[in-house]
Amino acid sequence: MNNNQYDKIFEKKCDICGKTLLASKTGNGECAHCGWYNNSLGETNEDEVIFPNMISLNKAKKLYIEGKPFKPDLNDFLEMLYFYGEVEFWYNGLNCCVFLTDNPKGKIDFGWSPENIYYFLDKKDFIQNAKIGDEYVRDIWDKVENPKYI
Repeated sequence: MNNNQYDKIFEKKCDICGKTLLASKTGNGECAHCGWYNNSLGETNEDEVIFPNMISLNKAKKLYIEGKPFKPDLNDFLEMLYFYGEVEFWYNGLNCCVFLTDNPKGKIDFGWSPENIYYFLDKKDFIQNAKIGDEYVRDIWDKVENPKYI
């Protein structure tokens, strides 16, 4: 007999679309209808980006109503970083990785190869100064692909 609480499944309403999904005893589960991962931590922190989702619950509700995808903007992406510590995206064939570190050169490491690693003090410094070639990340964000947790 398995008594693992995470294996016990029940039905609940999705926080975003309101349709029924199967969730663990703790209330966690992905909605097959809208793709939102319902979780209790996200429900109690509605304006924060909580893994595995890439945007906040309240933002997801707004985007769902507008019929838009749950794609993070640059601020959401950096909130993902601060929550999880490792994130990535693709741009023009480059796999760009971003890490939180204790590096004395900067708290944020950003790069796509050993020859292209850059350091930033914080989120503000990253937004103002992070570049890929001559392009600021903030200016090309709408063109990046597959932003996600590593």
